[in-house]
Amino acid sequence: MLDVKTDPQPAEKLIGGVEGRCVTELPIWLRALDAGAVTLLLVGFSVFFTGGFRITTLIGHVSVRSWPRPVAIAVATLLVRHLLWQQPSIVSRLGGLIERWRRSEDVRVVRPLVLSTRLGVLAVGFLGIVLLGYAPHTPPYRVYENDFLNMPARWDTGWFVGIAREGYQFDPSAREKMQNVAFFPLYPMLMRYGSLVAGGHVLWVGVAVSLSSFFWSAILLYRLARGHLCDDAAAAGVAFFATYPFALFYSTAYTEGLYLLTVVAACYHFERDELWKAAAWGFAAGLTRPNGCLLSVVLALMTIQRWRTVKSLPLARRIAVVAAPGVAMLCFSAYMFFLTGNALQWAIQHEAWGRVYRGFDAVIAEQFQHARQGFYEYASSRPLDMLHAGVVVLMVSSVVPVYRLFGAPYAAMIALNILPPLAIGGLLSMGRVSSVVFPTFLWLGSAVPVRHRAAWLIGFAMLQGLCAIAFFTWRPLY
Repeated sequence: MLDVKTDPQPAEKLIGGVEGRCVTELPIWLRALDAGAVTLLLVGFSVFFTGGFRITTLIGHVSVRSWPRPVAIAVATLLVRHLLWQQPSIVSRLGGLIERWRRSEDVRVVRPLVLSTRLGVLAVGFLGIVLLGYAPHTPPYRVYENDFLNMPARWDTGWFVGIAREGYQFDPSAREKMQNVAFFPLYPMLMRYGSLVAGGHVLWVGVAVSLSSFFWSAILLYRLARGHLCDDAAAAGVAFFATYPFALFYSTAYTEGLYLLTVVAACYHFERDELWKAAAWGFAAGLTRPNGCLLSVVLALMTIQRWRTVKSLPLARRIAVVAAPGVAMLCFSAYMFFLTGNALQWAIQHEAWGRVYRGFDAVIAEQFQHARQGFYEYASSRPLDMLHAGVVVLMVSSVVPVYRLFGAPYAAMIALNILPPLAIGGLLSMGRVSSVVFPTFLWLGSAVPVRHRAAWLIGFAMLQGLCAIAFFTWRPLY
């Protein structure tokens, strides 16, 4: 019997400040001044070492070449801020934030998992490059000559780097070929604007976004899980999630980390009735990946589930939150219409990657035909298919127990993330697709007996290392 927690006290409720003043009690304008001052100081620091930047935005050209100017504005902002509101000072606020994080149980549980798995993937991947070398006729492109610095430059990363540097481009005469309009904008835009204060290193800014997103996702996931499971099972679920073989994508410049953060954060805040936060994260999910709009279905089911137990629940604001992921997709589709003449060109373009509707019967029949040759022949001739088929079996088999444990919204999340890409692209990239389906891993945390967890985690970690070597040495993993 699980020790269910219904109202966990997350770390963000702890007090960080002076004389018991809670961070959330500070006025918005004060927090905005503090954030602006810190941002300007970081910009000045970056300009001092990198020489500054010039970029074209929607509001015109922005050029920052002199470091004293942002530093002077930051100092003036801090002076005004402390004249208007002396306590808590920005120093005490930063100190309280650090102390709060240092004492947070969430951080203590998550930090070793994040550091060991995310940095471990990079270490194992680099050893694979050094010891085994690249696959024949690779790498097809480089961002850095140094093999370690160039590690994140793999496969789809080139599309994100291209969008970050040059924006979206579309060739009407090559509609059947791969083009970058297939990728959604939030992740490459974070790479673009983050690189302004990182010396133009777009690729590693993408890695930083992925790593930081994964870290914060793991914290929120642990908090979310503690609302449904005992602490031990919640921690085990996060461990299964971090060691999952295809979690290697959280260590490189791919969208998985950011997408996971948006989905987990939207669900976490929605469960806590923090609706504007849930709406913001849901909108971000809709701008991160094509299937982000399907989060609207999950949030709608969460609304129905809550309404059935609390009849007086106001629905208008929740409906707005439910719509946010879909609205974000429509915004990107509107941009696609002006760029290409077809609002759904981003969806059509995936045909160039082999994502065309095949149906479940065709996918199953194809794999069954190969499997009839025997396990050895199947495993040696189609190892990726075998691995991805195992992933699909795990995910599909978790739908019913997840429904019983967490309810219809999270069971639907599994189905919505697995079944459409399976019907459209077969087993193509199912490992990567499944890496963000966190309800399955939380179920594993509660279902796998304590005495068996170590064996499962060791097996997961070994396969993640193998996948990391394949990925970073340019062996196909899709």
